[in-house]
Amino acid sequence: MDEKEVLHGYVIDSHIWVGHKRICFGIAEDQTIEFPYMMCVYESEGYMYPVCDKLHCYDNFPEAVHAYANKISESAKELEDRRAAIVGVDDPSCLKAEDVVDISWEDSIKGKVVAVKERSLTHGYRDIANQLYYVNSGFGVEPCSRGRACYGWNLYTGEKCRIERPNVMGIVPHEKLPEFAKKTLEKVKLEQKKESRDAR
Repeated sequence: MDEKEVLHGYVIDSHIWVGHKRICFGIAEDQTIEFPYMMCVYESEGYMYPVCDKLHCYDNFPEAVHAYANKISESAKELEDRRAAIVGVDDPSCLKAEDVVDISWEDSIKGKVVAVKERSLTHGYRDIANQLYYVNSGFGVEPCSRGRACYGWNLYTGEKCRIERPNVMGIVPHEKLPEFAKKTLEKVKLEQKKESRDAR
């Protein structure tokens, strides 16, 4: 028998991941309390542990279910809007294995643009804006390393990030990069040169 998940006295009766959000519906173990139904959202970005927002508690079952369903619908719409807003690319679909240069564990990926495997991305984020990274540090970028962590930049957001070496599909040739990735890569490399000059 599966162990019950209990959050602040509420048994999680139903939940679903929508992108980085885990939307939960709970029913109180003590049905005599004033608000026996609960809805909450856990949100996770990247490798951070999911954080729960405040509990939304209800005394009416249909109202609680509506709130749960509305939050799912609202989160799905956010994903649709995010994908539609990806700029600099006609097709936001992920690159495939044939689009990249295959690598082995013996290859260095330091200072390379890489694509992660589509299946390693969260549902709702399986698009090219979340697939392309420029990596330049971490044990995982080195050949035959025991480490997995690769540090660099997301080439859509320009934000520093971490990816895992086993999730890397291959090195992306420059001609396969969408315009947004080329612009971000150029900006990142200019910033690196400036930091290198300033450190002298």
